[in-house]
Amino acid sequence: MPVGRLLSQQEATPRGRFASEGVASGMKRPTLRRWLMVLALGLTVPTALVAAVLIGWNVLEARRSAEAALLADARAMAAAIDQDLSREVALAQAIGSSDALGRRDWAGVEARIQRLDLGSTAWFAVSDVASERLLQRSGPGSPDAHGRAPDGPRRATILSVLARGKPGVSDLFVSPSAGRAVVAVDVPAAGAPRQIVSLLIDPDRLRDIMVAQPLPRRGFATLVGSDHRVITRTREARRFQGAHATASMIEAMAKQKAGLASSRSLEGVPTVVAYAPSSLSGWTVMIVTPRTEVEGPIWRMAAIVLTVFLLILLVSLTLSRYAARRIADEIGGLEQDALTVSAGGAVARRSASIANIDRVQSALSQASLELGVRAERQALLINELNHRVKNTLATVQALAVQTFRGGDRVRARVFEQRLVALGAAHDLLTRTVWSAVDIREVVGQCGEQLDGRILSNGPEISLPPEAALALCMILHELQTNSLKYGALSRPAGRVRVTWDAVDGAVAFRWDETGGPSVAAPARTGFGTRLIDRLVKTELDGELQRAFEPQGLVVTGVFRPAKTGRWATPDFAPVPPLA
Repeated sequence: MPVGRLLSQQEATPRGRFASEGVASGMKRPTLRRWLMVLALGLTVPTALVAAVLIGWNVLEARRSAEAALLADARAMAAAIDQDLSREVALAQAIGSSDALGRRDWAGVEARIQRLDLGSTAWFAVSDVASERLLQRSGPGSPDAHGRAPDGPRRATILSVLARGKPGVSDLFVSPSAGRAVVAVDVPAAGAPRQIVSLLIDPDRLRDIMVAQPLPRRGFATLVGSDHRVITRTREARRFQGAHATASMIEAMAKQKAGLASSRSLEGVPTVVAYAPSSLSGWTVMIVTPRTEVEGPIWRMAAIVLTVFLLILLVSLTLSRYAARRIADEIGGLEQDALTVSAGGAVARRSASIANIDRVQSALSQASLELGVRAERQALLINELNHRVKNTLATVQALAVQTFRGGDRVRARVFEQRLVALGAAHDLLTRTVWSAVDIREVVGQCGEQLDGRILSNGPEISLPPEAALALCMILHELQTNSLKYGALSRPAGRVRVTWDAVDGAVAFRWDETGGPSVAAPARTGFGTRLIDRLVKTELDGELQRAFEPQGLVVTGVFRPAKTGRWATPDFAPVPPLA
């Protein structure tokens, strides 16, 4: 007998049947390839998250580093401005310490200026507390005596310096004598109390100092006075000179003397501004950089790092997918080998690229050969058993004929029919290799032989061989009784056999209609006793008979799962209905 026949019978058992139903139940299970991809993602996704955090941290660190560099440049530029202002203060103090200034010896003052090497283009003025301009020079030539000191904010600045007795630096103002916007260094004259020496500074000179300092690409510097007006800029200085700083920058400088702020330039461009104060003047130096210039390199670096990481991730996922496909293909080959074994075929030996799978494939190949040998041996034994059982039944039948010769032919006929029924059940079990049998086959073999007069209906239920044999004999006795006394004794009579699985047991019903009226027998015959014994001992159940007007109704509950005289591990309890 081929091994496929043996294994197919095992599939007919509840265990084999339920395994098949698990596959066909519609419950889609994840494949090995999917689990391998999940494993790959489980390894790469945390790595991706860590990389994203590191990239974000690097972006923040790079931005902080860039902003710190801008702030350092702003402070360095403010220090350069202070250094130049310190020089101007020293020159003004040198002029103010001249004795000639106290005597109003303007020629002596000029001689002092020449010794200080201020140059012929230097702008300076000497004023007194009464706002009288005592001396001024606004260009080449000799000093000009007399005049009137400026009024308004400029006069207030001069009076403030005289009152404090310390040098001061003005904000941007328009000098009538210079004819342009300038700033001034004001120093009280030591040689002439109640007089002040003022050196005028062209903002372009301050601009040159700022241009000489390091500036970011596409960035520029702005010098803002204490009145928040622009003194000069390294870009478009004439256009924006005297303009007020933006409200956001005024607010930032009010909160913090030095720092960084996001703002907009006077042109309306989004910018990052690093600002630092001038300690001598109260001015503020700003280094203004377009936001794209600050953030652009950072994001470009992040994009490069992210691109490289994504490429690595893509390569990793591609390799994972390739490996998953290879493993899944190898497992698929094992699945096909297992199906070949279950179908009774021989599995050819083939090498696998994975050592573990190669060993399993080798075991399947060897198992298929061994199962083939065992199946042939089992077929030989079963054939021999069948031959001996048939010989035994034939011998019993011959003995019965000899025993009943000259006696009651009816009893002899009944006995022979029982032997025939037993032989039919034996043939059925032989076809199934004495393994589990579908109850529908038992009913078809033992109870549907009268031209469709016995009708059956019920679900598939696997019965162990001893239960199938007992049920076959029960059906034979019920059919024999119906042919003699019940519905089958008349042409119009019918029998309906139904069954169902309920709570792990088989609910059985034999329902006769269209026959003569029936009544409970006065005594219990051999057939009835045989049925009761088989139900109790072989089916572990109980049976009830109802003699209804329309015919006999037999109901019973069988529990074949508890009968295990011939049971093997392949036999399992009868499945309950959902």
